[in-house]
Parts: sequence; C-alpha cells; structure tokens
Amino acid sequence: MPTRSYRQYCAVAKSLDLVGDRWTLLIVRELLDGPQRYGDLSAALSPIATDMLASRLRDMEAHGLLRKHRMPKPASATVYEPTDEGRSLEGVVDALARWGRRLVQTREPGDVLQPQWLARAVRAYIRDDRTGPPVVLSLVTPEGAVTLAVDDRGVHSVGEDRPVDVTLRGSGETLFAAMDPGRIADLVASGLLQVDGKRDAVRRVADLFA
Repeated sequence: MPTRSYRQYCAVAKSLDLVGDRWTLLIVRELLDGPQRYGDLSAALSPIATDMLASRLRDMEAHGLLRKHRMPKPASATVYEPTDEGRSLEGVVDALARWGRRLVQTREPGDVLQPQWLARAVRAYIRDDRTGPPVVLSLVTPEGAVTLAVDDRGVHSVGEDRPVDVTLRGSGETLFAAMDPGRIADLVASGLLQVDGKRDAVRRVADLFA
C-alpha cells in the first residue's frame, strides 16, 4: 500500500493513491512522448525541485508505472520510460487535457509552455472519427516548434526535416485557441495567427477538430 493512502475501497481512491500526488501525472505526460533522461524531465517540468522529481520517479518505479534503464552505446544514457501500466494512463492524461481546455483560454503571468504540450493537446482534441488523408502540421510559438503527422494511426511527432503541409504560427494561447475551428478566421483577421499551407490541407486540419 502507498505511504499516503485514502484508505477507501474505491477504484477512484485506489487510483489516486498511486497517481494523485503532485507532479506524477505530469511526469507521465512527458514519458508518453518517449524515453527521457533525468535532465530532460527536470527541464520539461521546471520549476520542479530535484529532490521532488527523484522521489516521484522512485515511487513510480516502485509501483510499476515506469522503468529505468541504460540505453546501448553510443548513447549510453540512463533513461526513464513508461511501463504498459504507465502508458495505459494516456487516456487519463488526454481526458484531463480535454476537461481543462477552457482553463487555457488565458495565460497567467509566469506560466511556462513547452511545445510538446501543444502536441499533447492535438492528440487529445482530435476527434476519433476523423480519418482521412495524412497531413503534417507544424505548430510554431516563440518558445519553439513541434511538427506532427496526423493519419489514420493517430498523431505522431516527427522531425523538423519532414515536409510540412500546414504551419500555424502564434503565441501558445493563440495556438490553443486555433484548435477550435470556429475561432481560426477571427484569429487570422486579428493578426494573432498566421496560417501557411494549401487550402485543401488547411481545411483538412480544421476538419480534424470540427
């Protein structure tokens, strides 16, 4: 049993015993994108304290949510990655992203943004029934960029060398807002959002969120 437990015979309470601690689900969010070194996690989760991160990683490893291993040469780096049990939390993370969509309509001073969090939002917001021709989407913010391929297998992060069909440029707040197709025209007209791409590809991206 976890050290801190609600001691309730309820699936919700039992789940929160394991993943309800501060930072735990955010660590899962980062690991869902692939193996991460300790330094990568520390940077992505800033301002998390190093002792807090180390403690959470130990707890998550002990409870079977992640595993730590050393990558083969030439990398030879120690990385953390989710187990199948940890990866099964992706639906929970995406549900929180959808539930909190209204909470990112404005950005508080000091709120940090990592481009990969926009990618997570895309994964969470795209409708499951929206399949069709593949499209490569680039999201560009002052904090950095992320490139995603969207096809009938889902949403995948790809390298920046991949040819891009549609590019959206703007602040983090603007790009979150642009995931509501009904707001794109106003965002473009106001100059907050720049959209580059052929009309058919832009329409395809809009349809993904419709």
